[in-house]
Parts: sequence; structure tokens; C-alpha cells
Amino acid sequence: MKVTVTIARSYGSGGKEIGKELAKEIGAKYYGREIIEMLRGEETYDGDDESISTLDEATKQFEQQAKLIHSLAENDSCVIVGRCADYVLRDMDNVIKVYLYAPIRNCVKRVSRLYELNPDEAKNLVRSMNKTRGDYYEHNTGRKWSEITNYDLCLNTAGLETEQCVEIIKNFIQTKIG
Repeated sequence: MKVTVTIARSYGSGGKEIGKELAKEIGAKYYGREIIEMLRGEETYDGDDESISTLDEATKQFEQQAKLIHSLAENDSCVIVGRCADYVLRDMDNVIKVYLYAPIRNCVKRVSRLYELNPDEAKNLVRSMNKTRGDYYEHNTGRKWSEITNYDLCLNTAGLETEQCVEIIKNFIQTKIG
């Protein structure tokens, strides 16, 4: 059975790693930043992923991503990290919407380790990225990014290994859609 899992995540919670491993485990394709690269390859995207200079560019980027996300989800089982995919696919069947988060102290530890930052730098980065993600989500969806009612499963990744998070999500998928 075809299934799409969308993963929204707080910065430093391990969402990208969990998403990649989940895709392998369930035999699905993985998409995250790859969506931007796919759009750049089609030369339909003329903005910058990290710094959108105008609202028109941001809206154009979101609309292009939404079309591509729909197409990807219609064609194959996939795991899509970020890109407001939970909102974009809200009316499709067999979509599991996941939100991964962790307390800031855990996110700071992870970001410090991964990017060799001191704790203050990591904390500032975590806060900045979460604000950027939240603002982007709200601008494009009219919803609050961390609102639990947007998701089927919210999982605190603190103290859990990637494999444990993947197992929890796989079990949820099995329970929800069989």
C-alpha cells in the first residue's frame, strides 16, 4: 500500500536523520531539500532556499513546491521532511503527518555536536531556525507550525535513538492505515 509520511521538526530534533532512516525501512523515497534541487533542475525556481527576498518570491516558491509535493505523493510511497508538506497533502488519503521535537537543551546538545558550535552559538541557531521555520509555515499555511492538531503523531525525540523513533513511527503507520 502506498503511504506518504510528512515530517515537520524542530531544529536539532533529528528529523532529517529519522526521515531518511524511515524511508529506507518502509521502502519509500526520501525528499527534503531535494525538492528545492528538483525545482532548480526544472528552472522554475528563481529564489534562494534560505533567504526569500520578497513575499511574491516566497509565494511562488511555495506554490511550485506544493505542485511537486503533490506529484511525488501521488506517484510513490515517500517520506517528505519539511516544506509544509503536512499542509500541502492535508486532503490526501494515506498521509501520516508527524511532528518531531525535543526540549531545547537536547536540540542544543545535538546541534553543538553536529556543527562543532559552543552551546550559546547552538542555542541561538536552534532558536533562529525554529523561528524561521515557524514564520515560513504560518505565512504559507495560515496555521501555527507547532500546533499539535496539524499532525497525526507528535514525538519527543529526546532520549531516543533514531532507530527507536523510526520503530514508533512505523508502528503508528501500521496501526493507522494497516
